[in-house]
Formats: sequence, structure tokens, C-alpha cells
Amino acid sequence: MNSATHHIGPDATPDRYRLLNSIGRGGEAVLYRAEIELDGAPETVVVKVLDSRTTITIEQFQRLSAKWQEQAELLRFVNRPGVVGVREHFEGPPIHGAGDASTAAGRALVLVMNHVDGLDLRDWRAERTLASHAERREVLRTLEQLADVLDWLHSGRATPSGRTVVHGDLSPGNVMVDEHGQATLVDFGLSKLTADHQTAEVWFTPGYAAPEVFEGKRTPNTDRYAFGAIAYFLLSGQAPPSTPEQLRAALRALPQVAAAAPERCERILSVCAAEPAGRPESLSAWVKDVRSAVVSTTVTGSSVRDAAAGTWGS
Repeated sequence: MNSATHHIGPDATPDRYRLLNSIGRGGEAVLYRAEIELDGAPETVVVKVLDSRTTITIEQFQRLSAKWQEQAELLRFVNRPGVVGVREHFEGPPIHGAGDASTAAGRALVLVMNHVDGLDLRDWRAERTLASHAERREVLRTLEQLADVLDWLHSGRATPSGRTVVHGDLSPGNVMVDEHGQATLVDFGLSKLTADHQTAEVWFTPGYAAPEVFEGKRTPNTDRYAFGAIAYFLLSGQAPPSTPEQLRAALRALPQVAAAAPERCERILSVCAAEPAGRPESLSAWVKDVRSAVVSTTVTGSSVRDAAAGTWGS
């Protein structure tokens, strides 16, 4: 994509955002890194675009428009560290050349978010072996940050009306970690916002999707399942398996979980329960169980030798 020729914006200022390159997609929505001129200087943002010219019909686009606007407006109330900031949302001309908005066919729904500098969780984890106490503390701190912000979103405290906020597509690719170690949830509902029109394809991130996602259901409990899969990824360095039963077995096989007391072990494994109601209501409490298991595993027993040898999260 040529940044000099591709733009998007609301009807009043259709060239407001200059698109630089695409950085992800899900369903019919595409994410772009973009620039906006503010006081004569460019500022980087991320824009999510749902274009009526894609595979959905005009009627489907119109039905989605109201849901998109509602969800986007809800996200504007969510303001705290750990959650990407939403700048604005609008319906306007689709992606077009500079000055050519009037000739562009169709309409687009656009959500504009702040750009988060840093590494996504996949690349961040790839730089760590977890052989040192410092790196294990980093992983636990990241899990604590994510648990805290998800509990807050799910509690209703994030919005004036008390409505819960569901991420809807939680995975390592949708978590950014900056140079100060702050983890931030980005790209809320890349799947959720476009899932309800019932195309033949269900959009999700393999390994992080709870069973009910395949039925089009996304709730706080689906986020909790995905969080458990992220925890497995961070602790093991491996992609999570695709079913709850397989994820439970993989979690149980981790040295720091296998060595935990039976009751604590069961509480840890509950995060990947096949039934949504079986998952923990508090992710922060769940992480405390994991922390206790990790601390005890790294100071006693044969697992110390495993950790020293690099099998702890290698």
C-alpha cells in the first residue's frame, strides 16, 4: 500500500488518515497502520476498516453498522493502562486515493485506535528462555497485568452503565508489551464485531478459542479460556493445543503445575474447562495460584533441576 495515495476518513474529511500498511485481519475487518497530521507533524495510529465491498452483502453491512457503532462507542469509555485507547469511530467513504473520495463506491466502518509501541506477546516470549528468576518474574507480572485488566473489563467497572466488556479475540497477537513491561490489550473484537452476520466461516485464533466460540458465543468466560491458553503459551513457550481436554493435559504436564497440591492443581486446570461456568470468575485469583505453584516448584524438588536445565518454559 502506497502511503501517498491511500486514505480514509469521515465524510467531512475523507483524507484524514493516510494508510501505511496492513497489519492484521479477521472476518471482513482489516487493520492498518496509519498516520494523521496533528499540528503539522504525523502521528501513528491504527485503523480497523470494514468495507461494504468485501464478501458481505449490502444488507449485512447495514445490519452490522449499528452493532459496530454501539461496540465502538462502548470502547471509548474504556480508559486505563493495559487497554488500547480508542480515538474515534465513523462511517465514511471506503479506502480511496488522495482527493478521490467522491468517486469511491461503497461505504466503510472505521475504528481508530492509538498505536502501541512494543512487541506483541509472541515476539516478546520468543526473546525469553525463562531459565532465570528475572524472566520468570516477568512472565508472572505480565499474567498479573492481563488478569487484572480482564477482571476489570468483565466486572462492569469499565463503563458508566456497568456493562461488561469482552475482548472477543484474545491471543498473543493481540497483546502488546512495551519497553517498560506494560502489557496492553489491543484490537478488541476483531472477530466479535463481524461474527454475527453468520458467514460460513467462523473467525478465531486457533488454540485460544473456547468451544462455545464455534457457536458464535463470546462472553467473559471465553476470554478466560483464552487467558488460560495464553498462560500456557507463556509458561511453556509452545502453542496451546486446540481442545479443552488437550489444553488441560498440557497444563497439568507443566512441572510447576504437576508439583502443586491437588486442590491448587484443580483450580489452575479449571481455566480450560469445557463448560464456561466451570472457569474461574477471578483471573487475578487464578494467577495467585499459578504464582504459588511456580514459586514452590522453583525452590523445591526435582523441578529445580528441570528449571536450571531450561525445561521450565524452554
